[in-house]
Amino acid sequence: MAEEARTTKDRWDKWESFAKTLAGVCAAAGALAIPWFINQYTEENRKSQVYVQMMTEREKSDTSIRENMFKALLDGYLQTLKEDVKKEDLESFRKRIVFLELLAANFQEFINAKPLFEEVYEKLVKHRGAVKDEQTRNAWMELEKKITGVAKETASRQTTTLNTIGYSVVFAMRKGEVGCIRLYEKADIKDLRKRDGATRFKTFEDGECLPDRKKEAEAKAGTNTPTSPNQNGQGPLATKGYHQQQSIELRVTELRDASVALQVTVYADFFDRNTYVGSEPGRAFPVNVSYFDLPYMDNIKLADGTRFALVLKGIYKGPGGKESAEADIEAIRFRSDFMSLRDRPLFEEMLKKLQ
Repeated sequence: MAEEARTTKDRWDKWESFAKTLAGVCAAAGALAIPWFINQYTEENRKSQVYVQMMTEREKSDTSIRENMFKALLDGYLQTLKEDVKKEDLESFRKRIVFLELLAANFQEFINAKPLFEEVYEKLVKHRGAVKDEQTRNAWMELEKKITGVAKETASRQTTTLNTIGYSVVFAMRKGEVGCIRLYEKADIKDLRKRDGATRFKTFEDGECLPDRKKEAEAKAGTNTPTSPNQNGQGPLATKGYHQQQSIELRVTELRDASVALQVTVYADFFDRNTYVGSEPGRAFPVNVSYFDLPYMDNIKLADGTRFALVLKGIYKGPGGKESAEADIEAIRFRSDFMSLRDRPLFEEMLKKLQ
């Protein structure tokens, strides 16, 4: 018994000695590690502050340069208008187009220059129609092509950028035609196609949105599917907890030389998982899409927070003139948190560095 007690006591003495040694080692390690961690945290915090300060100073400097440049351009443009308001010859309009090109290239995210472009374009058309000399008329037409080319190039740059945070579809329509654009997420369209076949749920389809949805649902289920809050005694589908997507119905009401008049209706499409349940149309509203629309500025916010913009790519007249003309339009859907080409990468980069 005495031997066993001594063995137990020796074991506890060893554990006590080990614990004391371990406590000393931990204390020493803590004395070294804690100041190191504090120093690292302080250094990272200092780097973040320096980075934010540098970015702030750069933004102030850049803003100041842009402010002075914008003032100089606008003053120069207004001075040109003042000097050339009476003569308005070809050279004066060339100067105006150069000013507009500089304005669009450098300040496309801060100012909507559409009214300025439209004013110059309308005057060019007026002057071209007033002259009888073919050579002079061709010169005015060249200026029309130049100003529309500047506008289309600016819109093209913006659509390219927006497609990195969204997606788009290009389609052609004539006067009186109706088209339906599904602004669904790409992953959702992929899942719907897996369920219903690759020929269904296209991004763009000819015809109205609502009849197509109703026919699809009836062919699939063999019963009438509610397409509005009042049909079949159903309440609003938005209150049923279904997954919601959005479609846009476009109806071309008029084709002009540089613009297209549209009637736009936004539809809310409801799905129970991947099964179509019904649609609820919103109020129709007119939209005029021209070469001078810029998707950064000219866009519409949808109910789910995303945005969509319509860009006129071109108008092509057939043998029958305007009656057979066809317009190429690009519809872009992008995230609502988009601010501008210049600011978004700046803030995202800063957040990544701070993290």
